[in-house]
Parts: sequence; structure tokens; C-alpha cells
Amino acid sequence: MDNFRFHHELRVRWSEVDGQQIVFNANYLMYMDIAYAEYLRRELVLSNGLPTTVLAKSTLQFRQSAVFDDILQIWVKTSHIGRSSMQVDFLITRDGEVLFEAESIYVYIDTETGRPATVPDAWREKIEAYEQER
Repeated sequence: MDNFRFHHELRVRWSEVDGQQIVFNANYLMYMDIAYAEYLRRELVLSNGLPTTVLAKSTLQFRQSAVFDDILQIWVKTSHIGRSSMQVDFLITRDGEVLFEAESIYVYIDTETGRPATVPDAWREKIEAYEQER
């Protein structure tokens, strides 16, 4: 967590656990999506609103299971910005213990064409400045 500035906290709800009484694996992607939106909303909102990105790829590593009523911290950082995509890293922790890690690639999309577009300079500059402040 040392390399992460931002985290979002949430409590595991009963509907998110499976028959084994652990968080169902697909819910970790939902947790990442919630935290990524909060990262953009709270820390990086630009004057013209949130940017349009789509998830292109995600690599997940499960270490320990979360269970009902756990309070989780979902850590988010942008580790690389390319021409039209960015790599965003995630950690999910419980009381300082790493439960889950992920590396995701998001692609910036032109909303009119639905095609990949160049990451706007203003967005790139704001994210890079935020992440370098560690």
C-alpha cells in the first residue's frame, strides 16, 4: 500500500458471498470498478467530467478470501499512461493484509465513434501529477 495514494473502503454485503461463505470471485471486479470510479470522481475529476474508458484486460491474483461483513480497502493507482490506454493497479486489503491484486488496462474511448482515442493531455497531466505526489 506504500505506493498507493488512494483507497476506497467498503463493507462486504451478504449478497456478495457464495455458498462457501466467501466473496464470490466476480465481485472483486465489481469492487475494482467501484473504487476506480471513486478514484476518478474524488481525486481526478476534470472540468468536463469523468473520462470515458472501457476495461480491455484485467489480470487477477487471489491471495485470501474476504467474508461477509469484512471492511475492505480497495487501493487504486495509475501506473502507466500510453497513447490511448492506461494501466491501473489495484490491491484489496483487510486490516493491512493483502487479499487480492489486479492489473487492469483501460482504453480511452471517443464517445461519438466508440473507438479508442488519444488520452486527453489535461487528463494525462492531472493523473501524472497526482500519482507523482506520493
